[in-house]
Amino acid sequence: MLWRFACLLVLVALAVGCQPAKEKTGGSENSPPAVTAPEFSHVITIRSAYYTGGPQQARPPDGELMKGTRVRVLENAGSYSVVRTADGIEGYVSTAAIGPAEGAAGDEK
Repeated sequence: MLWRFACLLVLVALAVGCQPAKEKTGGSENSPPAVTAPEFSHVITIRSAYYTGGPQQARPPDGELMKGTRVRVLENAGSYSVVRTADGIEGYVSTAAIGPAEGAAGDEK
């Protein structure tokens, strides 16, 4: 009985040791770079549509950002600004829909 238990332990140790290694690079080439929480110094003040390919109101938006979504302003493009969310969404949002988050500073506006 003891030898069965020893064989089982050896099999478990081999199975655990043979697991493929997980990448520690943080994602693939296409994933957005990781951004830390302090970089999200602005917030969406009203529910707002965003466009990934540029501000093109003649076509449907690529999605919506809810009021309260924390964003980082990447570029001010006049009436639209390029923002990135913590979820990695990057797109053009109406500049009027963006406001500074309380107690945060650092992004270009």
